[in-house]
Amino acid sequence: MRSESLACLIIDDPLLRPRYGCLDYAKLLEKMKIHHFFTEIAFIPYNYKRSYPETVRLFANNPEYFSICIHGCDHTGNEFGGSNHKLLTDLAAIALWRMEQHKRLTGLPYDPVIVFPQGRFSSTAMMALKDIGIFAAFNSTIQAVDGKEPAPTEYQKPATLIYHGVPLFLRRYPREKTYIAEDLALGRPIIIVEHHHAFRDGYDAITRSVDWINSLGNIRWTSLLNIAEHYLGKKYSNISADTQVYQAPNKISAKASLRRVVSEIRDNYIETNAVLSRFYSMLRG
Repeated sequence: MRSESLACLIIDDPLLRPRYGCLDYAKLLEKMKIHHFFTEIAFIPYNYKRSYPETVRLFANNPEYFSICIHGCDHTGNEFGGSNHKLLTDLAAIALWRMEQHKRLTGLPYDPVIVFPQGRFSSTAMMALKDIGIFAAFNSTIQAVDGKEPAPTEYQKPATLIYHGVPLFLRRYPREKTYIAEDLALGRPIIIVEHHHAFRDGYDAITRSVDWINSLGNIRWTSLLNIAEHYLGKKYSNISADTQVYQAPNKISAKASLRRVVSEIRDNYIETNAVLSRFYSMLRG
């Protein structure tokens, strides 16, 4: 029997509501059951009070298909790309506090791993993650904004540990088939990412990608926490109740609130319409 490779689909940003933008969770679940894959929602901690009970139940009743993880904190531009260790530690602590509150309010667990907004992170941010107890990071690049291009050998490992020993896993877009096949050959996990607008025309594109991935070998789809534990060879230890996560101030800035409002108008009203979406893309250049 061929050795097992772990895989996961990450969808960035959506709230836990029956439908967010072009994404319908019930329809996605139908496709996952038919095509045998798993989805991790990169959940913005800012939204911790905004989940709908029916969608929470959908996730709670289907843990073999759904999980959520940490996606930034407020999801503002370059929020984890700075160099101030105190600010970044506080930011990570606030993100964890909000995720804990979301778990308390909904009963839904989360994976203590982070996906960086816009893929931007600094080496100082990685130190902050280590200090606050986040288990691993998943990102579309392994180059820090304040660092050099990592050595080619770092791309051959399941995760790089060059940033203060914090595991950083690389993810791909489904269209990057050559890299996905290389990941499999190197014994790396297969981690693919999409956003809600990828489902504007339905789910055929993602299911074709999943079917292709499943044809490559002995693939098991699972959560990001399971992937991190499997490839690192160690289990996550729960955050202690006396850590900073329970002490950090939970401040919501006007900038963060405005960004979320604008982003959700774009996602739910512009990008769900093909004509408006094309016009919006033209305006952005």
